[in-house]
This record gives sequence, structure tokens and C-alpha cells, in this order.
Amino acid sequence: MSSTRLLRLTAQLTLLGAALWLSACKSPPPAPPPPVEPAKKPTGLFEWTGEGKSITSIKINVDEQKAYLYNGEDQIGWTYVATGITSFPTPTGEFKILEKIADKVSNLYGKGYDANGKLVNSDFKQGRDLLPPGGRFEAAKMTYFMRLTGDGVGMHIGPIPRPGRRASHGCIRLPSKFAGTIFRSVSVGTLVTIVGSGPDYATYMKQSNAKAKANAEKLANAKKKAAEASAAADAVSTLPAGDPNAPAATPAAGTSTTTTLPAIPASPTLVPIEEIKQGVPVAPTPATPTPAN
Repeated sequence: MSSTRLLRLTAQLTLLGAALWLSACKSPPPAPPPPVEPAKKPTGLFEWTGEGKSITSIKINVDEQKAYLYNGEDQIGWTYVATGITSFPTPTGEFKILEKIADKVSNLYGKGYDANGKLVNSDFKQGRDLLPPGGRFEAAKMTYFMRLTGDGVGMHIGPIPRPGRRASHGCIRLPSKFAGTIFRSVSVGTLVTIVGSGPDYATYMKQSNAKAKANAEKLANAKKKAAEASAAADAVSTLPAGDPNAPAATPAAGTSTTTTLPAIPASPTLVPIEEIKQGVPVAPTPATPTPAN
């Protein structure tokens, strides 16, 4: 190989090495930015990603009015709830699901109707309110009931009129389109923890007992007033015996219904009036002359 060709080859190799060295010192090009995700739509009352999984624990926050559903350590869903209002609070603490009843109705709350079927009390409570005579009680539905306490606190379908706000008499209301999923996914014994602003269970029971006593007194007073009003009405409508305005007595079966009329007194004897006849003129008696002295 000639010296000229050797020099040319050496120069080419040198240039190639320099190019490789320079490319190795260059920083790699930046990675492309991640694609922009479209904005998510509002989630509504609940979210569920636990299809095919069981719920092993539930955490309810009464301040947020939300329940969080877990399978082990993984959150597999959440839902808005409606817990007890301030005067009927939901107790806080740790509870377990004691029983499941799909078609339960309340034995305390419901609606009160009068004898004509007219709604007279949309928030009727047994042991507190009095039905009118002949009225009836219609129990409130508590579908997909999951009991937490012996006195009736539990989770079930119920209206959530203002998500994020309390609304119940102490139970935990669930959305109607999601309660069935929770009901099927939990077992008796599932842990339910309730946190937030509210009485613990011992305090809650003291408050409940005091309310029950007050409700019993209210019902007793209502019954007393109703009895007094009924007695007063009877007294007004009952007339004493012999009162001419009293209704006629109903004759006993088999007796004659002939009415005896009172005797009509005889007409008084009319005294004939003497006829006054026109008088005949009478001649005057002549005067007797007085003798002379």
C-alpha cells in the first residue's frame, strides 16, 4: 500500500473516531411529554372499582358525609351517605355488621294517616305520636338493611337530598343505585368505622334513652287530651232524660211501634149568649096629685 493511500485511510479513521466521541458526549434528546388526559366528568354520588371483590371494611366520615369501601388495604369505592341530623345523631366508633335484611321496614318511623286515608303526619314515630281514631301507620322502607347496633342503627337505601349534608334519624342512608352492590359485597361481621363530629355509642345511648322517656310523656299527654276532648264531645251530644230535644228511643225487637197520642182535652161548654131584644116603650106612671091643705 502506498504511503499516500495509508495517510488517507488514517485520516478517515481519525475523523470517524472523533465523530463517535462527539456523539457519545451529547445528552440524549428529551422524552416527549405525556399525553394530556381529558377532564373527567363529575363522579356523581358514588364510584366503584371493586367488581368481583368483597368489601372487607368500611369507613364512614359524618363530617364529609362519605363512606369509603376497602378490600384489604385497597380502596375499591366510595359513596355519599346521609347520616343523622344534629338532634338525631349517628353514633361514632367501631361497629360490625350484625345482620343483613334485604326487605326490612322500620318499626318506628313512617307515615300516619287518618280514618279517611288522608296523610296527617309524614314523620310519624311510634311511641311519640298519636294516630287519630281509625287511623293507620305505614312503616318506612329500609331496603338492603345492614344492622350496626341493637337499637336499630344501620345502613340502607334512603334519600340523600343534599349530598354532603346530614338528613336521617340516625341511620346511614345509601344511594338507591349503589346500596345493593354494597349489600352483596359485605358479610355479617364486616368492620364499619364511623368517625367525625358525633357522640360515641355510650353517650348516644344515654341521649336515646332520655328521648324515649320524653316521647313516652308526650304520647301520654296526647292520649289524655284526646280522651278529654272525646268526653267533652260526648257530654255535649248527650241530653238528659226527658229532654224534648233528645232523639226518640229505638224500640226493642218484637215490640209494637204504635205511637200513643196524648188525649185531646174536651172543648169547653159554650155558654149561650142571651139575645138582647129591643125593649117596648113603657107609658109613664101619672103623678099622684098632692092634696090641698
